[in-house]
Amino acid sequence: MGLLDLYKWGLPSQAEHLNRYRDNEPLYNMARSFWNSLDSASIYFMIAFLAIGLAIVCFYYYGYNKWPGRKYKIQHWALWLGITAALTVAATLILGAAIVSSNLQEKFGFLLRISLINSVYSILVYFIASLIICNIPVPTNAYRFLKIGK
Repeated sequence: MGLLDLYKWGLPSQAEHLNRYRDNEPLYNMARSFWNSLDSASIYFMIAFLAIGLAIVCFYYYGYNKWPGRKYKIQHWALWLGITAALTVAATLILGAAIVSSNLQEKFGFLLRISLINSVYSILVYFIASLIICNIPVPTNAYRFLKIGK
């Protein structure tokens, strides 16, 4: 098993997935091929949530907060957190549709689950990166509400 283990808390196990098709050899082979395709694509899914989470948090702290107007509120941070999650879901669905090849009906369901899990991971990346940025002495106009200590 590869990086697909990152998603095991939201997906059925490979054995559960394949057991549904154990009586039908062609569908069993398609299901096994689909699982292998998901496993191969999982590195791209991981890169997607990391890249989107880091790119948007950097944009929030170093681009968005330099625009005119007062954006020093937690609501703006939370808005960009939501944008991060939504973009991650959309990007993962598009990436999965392009990379994962299968004719199984459950392809979209699996990709949707992986996309939602990826959005949780991108939210964590956004939060951790925000915590780091708020606690290191780098110039930003953003309100450092995650600053620990003085």
